[in-house]
Amino acid sequence: MKRRWLLALVAALLIYLGLSLAFGLQELGSTLQRLPWGWWLVAPAVVVFSHAVLFQRWQFYLRRLGFGLAWRASGRIYLAGLSLIAAPGRGGEALRGLWLKRRHGFPLQVGVGITLAERLGDLASALLVLSWGLGGQVLLAVLVAMAVLGAGGWLFTHPRMLQRLERGLERLPSHGRWLGLTRLLREGLLSMAQVRQLMKPWPLLVGTLLAVSTWLAEAGLLVGLYAALGTALSWQHAAVIRTATGLGGVVSLLPAGLGTSEATSIGLAMLYGSGRSEALAVTLVLRMATVAFPSLVGIGALMRQPDLVASSSQPKPDRAI
Repeated sequence: MKRRWLLALVAALLIYLGLSLAFGLQELGSTLQRLPWGWWLVAPAVVVFSHAVLFQRWQFYLRRLGFGLAWRASGRIYLAGLSLIAAPGRGGEALRGLWLKRRHGFPLQVGVGITLAERLGDLASALLVLSWGLGGQVLLAVLVAMAVLGAGGWLFTHPRMLQRLERGLERLPSHGRWLGLTRLLREGLLSMAQVRQLMKPWPLLVGTLLAVSTWLAEAGLLVGLYAALGTALSWQHAAVIRTATGLGGVVSLLPAGLGTSEATSIGLAMLYGSGRSEALAVTLVLRMATVAFPSLVGIGALMRQPDLVASSSQPKPDRAI
């Protein structure tokens, strides 16, 4: 993990150094100086609000699957998972499933299934906010895309489909080279059954609405940051920038969507009337608040819980409902 973090840090520094040189280091520095210092506190505060909301979604999903935890025990694992927020597509947060198994004896597929459901909910909420920001002309296309995603999710989580896939796994060779892959795929199939439970109308609605509130809160942060730098940006345009930046990070294979997210954020901001240095400065603040800050919090939480990273840890019988 340390090596991956070092590589991600070097990549981030190189990307922002290149952008700063291209846009002008002195111009970027003067733009950041124009930003009132209070916004350096407001930005992480908004992100804290977002993760407080997403933690409620995590708690709701755990209870929905019948594995509720007291908020303190659950919060420790949630916070430690933020150390993996920079993983491509935030897929690294699936390790929470392993931590739930080690510490509380929950089946591994519970945490993995919740992570998959969270990413699907994030995608659905981002599409909704994006359609609101772009206007009614794209609403039909977004609804069609969501219908296709919903139909695909229903198909691949259907019990009959899962049974067929499991029978296919049984045909794989049984020698040692395939055992690890077979076990991983079987856990994935079991996780899809958990996802099906969380994609029912009520949990899907709750999870999507909670995620929508976080997108809108962070879009409001963008409105405030650009206004502080003298650029008038509507909430709709800010919502497009924030959700498109998030989606750009998902499709990128680099940690935290490095490069893709920055290009999306800066390009859209300039399209909506921002100057180059203002777009880069706000993007820098946004990425520090939404990626670097939660990552540092997560690393701190993980370091305080050595049992989560010790491979020999045994599940503890301290489950609290």
